[in-house]
Amino acid sequence: MPMPGRKAAIVGVYTSEQARAMPRTAWSLEVECIKGALADAGLTHADVDGLVSMSFNPSLLLLMQWAEQLGGRPVSFIDIGSGAGGAAKAAAAIATGQANVAVIFFANAGYRLGPQGSAGQPGAPRLADMSFMIQGAYMSPWYAMWTRRYLHQFKVPPEYLAEYPVIARHHATLNPGSVMGSRGEITVEDVLNSRMVADPLHLLECPLDNDGGYAFVVASEEIARDCKKAPIWILGGSEAVYTDFYMSITRDWISDKAQAVRRSADIAFGMAGVSRDEMDVLGLYDCFPITVARDLEEMGFCKLGEGAHYIHEGHLRLGGKTPANTDGGLLSHSHNGNPSGFQVIEVARQLRGECGARQVAGARLGVALSQGFAVHGLGATLVMAAD
Repeated sequence: MPMPGRKAAIVGVYTSEQARAMPRTAWSLEVECIKGALADAGLTHADVDGLVSMSFNPSLLLLMQWAEQLGGRPVSFIDIGSGAGGAAKAAAAIATGQANVAVIFFANAGYRLGPQGSAGQPGAPRLADMSFMIQGAYMSPWYAMWTRRYLHQFKVPPEYLAEYPVIARHHATLNPGSVMGSRGEITVEDVLNSRMVADPLHLLECPLDNDGGYAFVVASEEIARDCKKAPIWILGGSEAVYTDFYMSITRDWISDKAQAVRRSADIAFGMAGVSRDEMDVLGLYDCFPITVARDLEEMGFCKLGEGAHYIHEGHLRLGGKTPANTDGGLLSHSHNGNPSGFQVIEVARQLRGECGARQVAGARLGVALSQGFAVHGLGATLVMAAD
């Protein structure tokens, strides 16, 4: 269903503290973030009639519990998903009268990713021990294989991809809320000299694993006009899925075929009626540098095999053609387990002009990408505009 332009807007955003081993529960962080996002919008829990949870274990029962916490009345729109996908679905629900105010939220505390978050069986059968969660360092080996394949297939110098963590860290130094910004700038040499995690990926090319939360509020046009801050309009959004997991190490993995990110981006930009060239700021899912390169290609900002060159040419830096992940991204700002809402929130803040030292001058249009299971697995794209 086409999404009518400027019928729903992001009206409130909030991010909690992001840090390792926080003495909090995920529930308390989510409460903080929901209250914070509503306060940012000038709304209260009594206004909420839509919920999108991005919990690790989403369920109807969980959403029923949240409906009770928000006042014990029916919530007329519920869903699960990613940050950009949740916002797109909430906007569509609002445009069709299913709800007026929806909250998209997630928080994590104490749940570790990868082997440190999994326990092996004490005895036979130990088939689960063969899974990548325990023996394979979680996502790193998969992305290492894709990185190696990309470098070989397109004859890309490793330094080109290593430039991305340097860009992300610089942006993080301008974001007081980032996990790594206080540690200062890094260089390409620092990246390539950091310890090897999964060849060819070094430590500084791998994402963070920390606690923290976020929430943002999507509201109808009528409500958005009366909120505390200028609305950020949702012009178009889409979500797509393809393969079930990371099992696409095939001959044509890096190809023009069956990519969820491409499908969602094409739909979102088509709905929005704007082009890639008009984007002032990008929020890309950047768990590894290879992800950024492939996102750029699949979203249509460059051709297949040109993503690393796009990074090398400086387009993602502040002051570049398309500044990206100005909060520091998943390498230097935060990876709190499901960080797919951070991209939406940072782009919204940029379009509001609230980013201080990292502000993109004159930003009016932006796009956020939520992604998972690589570019062919799960993709959601949201195109936004300042009021």
